[in-house]
Amino acid sequence: MPRLAVLLLAALTPLANAQPASFTVPSCVSGSPGLTLPVTTEQAMLDPGDRQRFQQAAEARYPLYQRGGHVPAEVLLLRRGGRWVYVTLWRQGHRGTCFAALFAAERFDVTPAWLEKYRPAAMGRDD
Repeated sequence: MPRLAVLLLAALTPLANAQPASFTVPSCVSGSPGLTLPVTTEQAMLDPGDRQRFQQAAEARYPLYQRGGHVPAEVLLLRRGGRWVYVTLWRQGHRGTCFAALFAAERFDVTPAWLEKYRPAAMGRDD
């Protein structure tokens, strides 16, 4: 099974028993709603080098994000509501993976190159 599929399966909670039409990534913030997306959502996980480059760019652009001092375990690039976004994912011990922040992808100069490199695709029901 591809690494992306393994990570997503560990992080996601199906909303239906048989063939889920959507999945939810829980929020890292207690009491906040999770991020629910259709399984047809185009997505790709950044590799470790690009994840580090994203982290540096996000810290440079958003000083409050930098002050938090947290480094995501993974960064997901996905299409949400017709727009590309980056989702930072953290690991919460035995609770699994949660999402910490969403960033508008158009604000990062590297996004077009990463869309070409990763070619985000739907998770699909057989992954």
